[in-house]
Amino acid sequence: MTLEVKSEIVAALEALASAKGLSVEDYLEKLVERELPLEPEDGAAAEGSGMGLEDGLFVYRTGRPLPPSVIDEAIRHVREERAQQILGKHS
Repeated sequence: MTLEVKSEIVAALEALASAKGLSVEDYLEKLVERELPLEPEDGAAAEGSGMGLEDGLFVYRTGRPLPPSVIDEAIRHVREERAQQILGKHS
């Protein structure tokens, strides 16, 4: 594959690759592999999208796990909503 890019992009890529001790080709290959997983994930994903349907819910897959703080905050929020529904304004 051949890709035509501006000279300033080539210079930036060369600097980034050099900083990581890689050739530009190796750096680009690692970058593409990180962004485009080679193995298709389970679930019915729409073509060209990370969105898929699993157990009746739409799930967006990025290939990266969520940070624990995001999960903790989501659980806390759901518990607060549930308490408000059960207890109403008495909580």
